[in-house]
Amino acid sequence: MKINPNIWELKPSATLAINEKVKSLRSQGASVVHFGFGQSPFPIYEDIVAALKKEAANNNYLPSLGLLELREAISSYLQKWHDLNYPSDTIFIGPGSKELLYQTILILEGTFLIPQGSWVSYLPQIKARGGDFIILPTESDSDYKLDAVTLASYCQSNPEIQKTVILNSPNNPTGAVYTSEELEGLAGVCREYGLVVLSDEIYSRISFNSVTAPSIASYYPERTFIFSGISKIFSAGGYRCGFMAIPQDLVHLRSSFQSLFSETFSAVASPVQYAALTAFRGSDGLDAYIKRNAEILNLIGTYVFKELSAAGILCTKPQGAFYMMVDFSPFQQKLNGLNLYSSESIASYFLDQLGVALLPGSDFYFPTEKPIFRLAFVDFMGADWPREAGAEEGVSAIKKYSPKIVEGVAKLVAFCKS
Repeated sequence: MKINPNIWELKPSATLAINEKVKSLRSQGASVVHFGFGQSPFPIYEDIVAALKKEAANNNYLPSLGLLELREAISSYLQKWHDLNYPSDTIFIGPGSKELLYQTILILEGTFLIPQGSWVSYLPQIKARGGDFIILPTESDSDYKLDAVTLASYCQSNPEIQKTVILNSPNNPTGAVYTSEELEGLAGVCREYGLVVLSDEIYSRISFNSVTAPSIASYYPERTFIFSGISKIFSAGGYRCGFMAIPQDLVHLRSSFQSLFSETFSAVASPVQYAALTAFRGSDGLDAYIKRNAEILNLIGTYVFKELSAAGILCTKPQGAFYMMVDFSPFQQKLNGLNLYSSESIASYFLDQLGVALLPGSDFYFPTEKPIFRLAFVDFMGADWPREAGAEEGVSAIKKYSPKIVEGVAKLVAFCKS
């Protein structure tokens, strides 16, 4: 039987695969520190859960582009939190931002530009449609953020083709956040060469140095598509509800998206959209909840960064989301002595011998021989943490409420010192 070779060559999502493997090991009694999967550790805010329960009997199909009230709420949300003007007729609802990114990749032609150190699913989605792509180089000195000079250099060498660059800030896997100045510089290049921007802003309010992370749409609204949802900020990954906002200058694409949605996922589940409506309408209580979650993540990320850096591991400093890249290059000789020459083999060794799950950097477009990994610092129960900031905010609190984080860090440090 013949199948699409683009699909045949795909492997399961690295993040989902590691999560299933860790679950399997734990079910067999193994003690594993799970630094491999990026799911929010906090419970869904009670008002959002209540909204889902209230609509549980709603079996109606909603419009393919989404519930109008939800799209209006998201329009207001973007205005309130990001000072962005995306009217409701430019906002579409889908079963997660991941699916909406894929639908957009199906629609767009040309070459897709992915900065090294980007989310695992961008490239497989492009490959699935047989699309052209380029991995743009990034440097550790800037926490693997794409810079305007690199982008301009590629555009100058390839002036004729349509180009789409995918940006993610706060970033998965690095935890880096683009500054307003960096985004303004990138926007200038994008405008000069007419690039399309797919801006993945799923972690926008999990930002440690500001209330929200800056958006490139503030500087380049005419060709920037925004993607977000309720999985990370609102801790509702399993609800599978995301949104995209398309530029007003490209609103003529609305009919293309509507047709594609109607022939694929039809519409997001009605109860889930009403739950999302409660999330995006927000409240003082919900805002305080999100703010506190970000404070806890900042505390833990800072702890992990300091402990691993002190042991000689090269780390990106988390500025948002709940990730960092950890580079064991200073320990290359030790790794070679164990016959470990790829990030994949090292990750397997860490899981099998240390009981620590990390994702290899090769899944994030780094060379396979580079001993770099993504560490997600969310292996704890967010419900255990106090909802009010108090005296227990230091290492003692992390040891008490996030013991797996401490255990995993200690095991990696011990490996480096042994």
